[in-house]
Amino acid sequence: MDSKIDKDTVMVQVETSVGGQQMVEKSKPNKALAIRFKRILKTFEAGGEEKYVFEKKRDEQGNPSDQDAEYYSFTGSKILIDQALNDFSIEDLPCPTVIQQYKGKNGQTFVKFT
Repeated sequence: MDSKIDKDTVMVQVETSVGGQQMVEKSKPNKALAIRFKRILKTFEAGGEEKYVFEKKRDEQGNPSDQDAEYYSFTGSKILIDQALNDFSIEDLPCPTVIQQYKGKNGQTFVKFT
């Protein structure tokens, strides 16, 4: 999706009212990735399959409901956006996915789907 926060300023050529051309600055949004996720409270094996217990939505009184709670996170990480566009297909999702944090050679931190 287009980022609502992270934008670049670019110069574009537009036609003036008298038919000439003029360069103007325009704001162009960078890409962002919206990640929808559930928090896993517990994992266990049942019948040879890994099962999950997710955090539940809460009602007005703060009591857990029967529905799983869903959360959203947004990132402009070029690595994650590239992986989401090129490494995943619709058949892969939804699936248990882990995002890990790594330290690069220059000490910079980055994240990656694993």
